Amino acid sequence: MTRKALFVGLALAAISLSGAGALGGDLMSKLAALEGEWVMLDENGGETGVVGSSFRLTSAGSALVETMFPNSPDGHEMLNLYHADGDRVLMTHYCAAGNQPRLEVRATDDENRLELRFESITNLSSPQSHYMHHAEYILQGEDRLTTHWHSMKDGEITEESPMTFELKRRR
Repeated sequence: MTRKALFVGLALAAISLSGAGALGGDLMSKLAALEGEWVMLDENGGETGVVGSSFRLTSAGSALVETMFPNSPDGHEMLNLYHADGDRVLMTHYCAAGNQPRLEVRATDDENRLELRFESITNLSSPQSHYMHHAEYILQGEDRLTTHWHSMKDGEITEESPMTFELKRRR
């Protein structure tokens, strides 16, 4: 009986792994390539030593978890979860503000640029509350990433938007 259970488990794992990359296609592959630890850069492009994001694959490669500002002493660590939904890719941003915007990741005409467009949100206390509305990721080779985050408050994009993060992969 143990051999049969082992065989079934291995077969299910193989099926899971074979389908993980197919859904969401190139977008999930592009995002999965971000796996690793990324440090913040200062205004002169120098490394600060502060980890801005850490990306890791989970769930047999079918989801990518990004921890923003891991172990932040001010409690502002946030989590982004990317996953395929048929032929598209969704990201849920678990914000320090306590809400969870869901964004659709989209390819652009520039193969090094991704757009994350607002789809929906949960736990928004009121339509006037502050939340992340959309983002742009610019991939600059294998080891550089710029993200622009645009937030919404009182039904309008906020003046302080975008928040820009310049990141470099830690090797």
